[in-house]
Amino acid sequence: MAIDIKDWKRVIHGPFPLYTKDATRSWKLVGSEGSNRLSIKEPSANILLLDYVSSEKWKDIIDFDDHLDDISKQF
Repeated sequence: MAIDIKDWKRVIHGPFPLYTKDATRSWKLVGSEGSNRLSIKEPSANILLLDYVSSEKWKDIIDFDDHLDDISKQF
């Protein structure tokens, strides 16, 4: 059994990496330097996001491209 540490870190830190622009207008991964910390005022947001991702509700999202592939899907 082999575990890719990059995937494991993604599971620990959440499903979506967060990037912000710094003073030099370049994108930086939040928390990558230790000084950039994201604080969420509403702690239930992480719970809702985790539920959304783990229940695969994101698969129910249909955009125009999906509609073009299958016109029975309404966007």
